[in-house]
Order: sequence, then C-alpha cells, then structure tokens
Amino acid sequence: MKKVALVMDNSAALTPKEVKDLNVVKIVPISFIVNGQEYYEGENMTYQQFYEFLKDKKTNVSTSQPSIEIVKEAWREVLKKYDEIIYVLLSSGLSESCNTAQNASHEPEFEGRVFVANNQAVSFANKYAAYAAAELIKQGKSAKEIKDYLEKHRTENGIYIAVDTLKYLKKGGRVTPAAAAIGTLLNIKPILQIHGGKLDAYAKVMSMRQARARMIAACKKEIDERFSEEAKQGMVSISIAHTVPDLDAKELKEFVAEVKQAFKDYPFFVCDPLPLFIACHTGPNAMAMAYCVDRLNIIKK
Repeated sequence: MKKVALVMDNSAALTPKEVKDLNVVKIVPISFIVNGQEYYEGENMTYQQFYEFLKDKKTNVSTSQPSIEIVKEAWREVLKKYDEIIYVLLSSGLSESCNTAQNASHEPEFEGRVFVANNQAVSFANKYAAYAAAELIKQGKSAKEIKDYLEKHRTENGIYIAVDTLKYLKKGGRVTPAAAAIGTLLNIKPILQIHGGKLDAYAKVMSMRQARARMIAACKKEIDERFSEEAKQGMVSISIAHTVPDLDAKELKEFVAEVKQAFKDYPFFVCDPLPLFIACHTGPNAMAMAYCVDRLNIIKK
C-alpha cells in the first residue's frame, strides 16, 4: 500500500489541533497584504492583530496567491517521505491557484505522485474535504481515488455570507463605487453565495438580523430541494463562520443560537472564524453559514 500524504493550503482554516488530528503533513500558506507588507495568518499576524489594523480606516488590505515555486518545494519536501500527495486547496472559482497547481502536478517530477483536488471549496467546505481525505487515507485509498471522491461530491454543499460593509467588496471590484455609496447610505447588507466554487450575489437586506434569517431560510430550502433524503439519514451537517473581531459578541452568539435552533435535528460541524485572506474581501462582522452532505459519516450529532 502506498503512503499518501494530505497537503492543504490554509483556505480550510484548520486549527493546530485539527492539523495534528487529521495528520495534515503540510500547510501551504495563502498570504495577505496589509499596507504593502505581506503577512501569513498564524505566523506573523494573529486574528486580533488583523482586526486592530482594520480599525484604522486608512488600512489597505489585499490578497496574494502562493507562488507555484513555494507549492512545488512543499511537494518535493513531502515526497521525500511519502509516495503520493493529495493536495486540497482553495476553489478554482475563487483563485487561479488550483489551475496553476494542477498544471504543475503534471510536470515529470510530480506526474502520478501529486493529485490536486479541484473540489471547488473554501472555508467549512474545504475543512470537511480535509476530514474526508483523512478518513479515506485511513481506509487505504490512493491519492487519485481521494481526488476522484472529492471532485465527485464537490457540489454537495452551499455557503451563504452576509457582509456588514460594502467597503471591501468595492475594493475587490465586486460592486461598483456608485453601488457601494448608495448601499452604504441605505445601510444595505448584501448576502453572497458560494455554489460550485463561485462567489455570486444572492440577496440584499436592510440589517444583519434580516440577513441571518435569510441565510437560514436559504439553507433550509436548498436542503429540502436537493438533499431531503440525505437529511433524513443524518448525513447533512450545518456550519457557521464569521469575521467578527470580538468572539464574545452578542450578535455572533445570537446567530449561533438561531442556527442551532433552526437545525436542531442536524449534526453541527464547526463555528469558525473565516480565514483572514477571506476577511480581506468581506471586511469585519461578516457572518456565514453552510450545509454539507457527509456521506462518510464523519460528523456526529
């Protein structure tokens, strides 16, 4: 049996404990830039420090995909001890990193040894992919078999994100300056959705409370329409993520309570901060929720 290594980028926001428990051999970091200086979450920038920076309205944040040379060097290092690599990373719909990595995996030194899963996921969906990949490695599956599994089931999730400010979407070109100005004036809260790895507009509401209710309703509707049988079998889990600077914030606690009440018969997977490179695009106080089909029975109620 070949020895398979799980390698990730940090789009799944795995905790140090999860990295250890899942035996993730290597994390390739996605950097972000604050006022022209490059940072890596958990290495030279903490969650609290990032949001302290954002308190200054002059702070400018952006993201940068990992150099393919950094990725290939990580692969080379891992392949000294492992036969194969399954590489799970940020959705191809949100970054060119996946396509670049896939092309690199077909170079002679990596062909047949490195398999890049284009499972079109981010945040909680990629975290579940990490759990699934780790379980399949335990079952003795090859890197190619794991890649095929993740890609086969990559549409079995949905993510909704409610953004508190339009400032960062404007910077990223997601909304025009004029639309952002009008939206800010009217205190509009946009809700975005991620399906099939692509970020799209979903709805606009007038408060974060309305946004929370709308996201809960959207997830319920989707599960009923797409995965009602899986839900009856306890195979659909619910997750929450956010960019709330104060982890004890009243609004965040209310959202967690609302979601757990609305989905009290469902397994609850995680409540995590979104990765900081995503927070660069949403800004602070964004809230998100997702559902995911768990066909491997990894997440217990």
